Amino acid sequence: MASPFQREAWKRLCAIPSGQRTDAVCRAVCRMYEQDTLLEAVRQIIREELRGVELISAKEKAEQPQAGDVDDNVLGFLLALQNDGGDE
Repeated sequence: MASPFQREAWKRLCAIPSGQRTDAVCRAVCRMYEQDTLLEAVRQIIREELRGVELISAKEKAEQPQAGDVDDNVLGFLLALQNDGGDE
């Protein structure tokens, strides 16, 4: 019982009434494996769902044109049309 973990486990086992300790240990081991199995299933589902996700950094998102943004070339073209049409 050199490790604190072992001392804590022994303390918890001693708190269980005599005659019920074996059952408690068996339930604890089974729960641990059930939790590990559930955790692995959740991890697998998350991995599968994340395969289809494309992450875009805030910098990349800011650089992408937004709906309604107009290229400077288009604005220049429209301004030139407007100036040509005003002379007539």
